[in-house]
Amino acid sequence: MKTKPDNTIIAFLLAFQDLKTALGEQHKQNLKDVAKQLETQPKAWEFYIKERLLEIITANYELNQYYQFYQSQLDNLEEIPQNLLPNEAEISRLNTLEKTSITKGFKPKYEATGYESQLNNVVVIVGSSEKPEETVKQATFLEKWKQFLSQSNPSN
Repeated sequence: MKTKPDNTIIAFLLAFQDLKTALGEQHKQNLKDVAKQLETQPKAWEFYIKERLLEIITANYELNQYYQFYQSQLDNLEEIPQNLLPNEAEISRLNTLEKTSITKGFKPKYEATGYESQLNNVVVIVGSSEKPEETVKQATFLEKWKQFLSQSNPSN
């Protein structure tokens, strides 16, 4: 039996991409903190980082509305098709778009694998960027997610 993945990150990325208004400076700083923690301590996701991300989401009414919408759609899925996940080329392209997110020195090894690792990488890049609202809009794999969700949840 497969366990369902935690859809918090993908729901956040989808909602963040739809956001029409910019995040405030404090929310951007909080998102940078989340990205840094996710990069250096991915195993702390369940006990600490997830809560911090949810605080950012709930503090922004518009973001929270989009998040709730996507979270409810994702909760209806039985399984996540692998072709919806960002591939290395997409993650690399996002990273080169945002020059400031290039890590200097020792790069930590990610503990998370597959689904979590790929999405963590995207959150790290988006969250670390100077203009996260613009960077997330460049994440083309999210459009595949939106198409898939609209087909999987025809009532929305």
